[in-house]
Amino acid sequence: MVSARQNRRESHGFHQPGVAVHARDGTTVSGPSRPDAAALAASLADDLDRTLAEADRELRNGYPGVLGSRQPVHTVYVPADRAHPDVCRDWGAQALALLDRYAPDVGRAGAVTGLGDALDGAAYDAVRAKLADQPVEDLRLDVEDGYGHRPDAEEDAAIASAAQTLTLVAATPGRPLRSGVRIKSFEAPTRRRALRSLTQLVEALVAAGGLPDGLVVTLPKVTSVAQVRAMALACERLEVEYALPAGRLRFEIQVETPQAILAADGTAAVAAMVHAAAGRCSALHY
Repeated sequence: MVSARQNRRESHGFHQPGVAVHARDGTTVSGPSRPDAAALAASLADDLDRTLAEADRELRNGYPGVLGSRQPVHTVYVPADRAHPDVCRDWGAQALALLDRYAPDVGRAGAVTGLGDALDGAAYDAVRAKLADQPVEDLRLDVEDGYGHRPDAEEDAAIASAAQTLTLVAATPGRPLRSGVRIKSFEAPTRRRALRSLTQLVEALVAAGGLPDGLVVTLPKVTSVAQVRAMALACERLEVEYALPAGRLRFEIQVETPQAILAADGTAAVAAMVHAAAGRCSALHY
């Protein structure tokens, strides 16, 4: 005997997969066998690989993941005309002098910082060692706000000095993880000066033996996605002109204007800026 539902399925050619169905004449008709799970999964995977190929490509290019290198915990800005090869050691020495004056031991350090007993001797010793060995993690020689507007000859000289300083700092023990220059913005009034300084910096570093490891340029006061795209184009052009590996020049986007947060059409401009950098954006600097 078969139920009315089974009768209807049989009359339309449907069977439960792998279930025996008894026909009216008493014979047994087997339903179709279940598909092999592994084969089905592989077939589906092939189909989805083709469907998602473009999305996979965009993910790889737009979100390459962690670089694998340590991120600096801070950036120290020094006017380019006041920088020198011992600037990082000087900052460390001044910081240690302040510790010696106001927090010469772990007990005093806990009191002046409000950490009390939560600050232990190991942490205090680690701070002192850090200030002695690598007091600056990211050094930026500044020809923007910390430098001001000067005659071209003065800024040219400051850039030449900055290139020499960066080369020497990169060769010293306890050198920063990153170092570089903050140029002026790509807005119309300062664009040519910014490009002149950037080009002179690259030229001087190449002439001195090559770009230091961890070199990064800060692009300030960004007000449009187009400016980031232009910076990426400038970096690409300089790499070609000075025979540098593709992608060698990287930069930070300094997020300090309303336009960098919210575009005129209401979209999140900073997200588009990261992608407009074409893989060259090393950080967003707020």
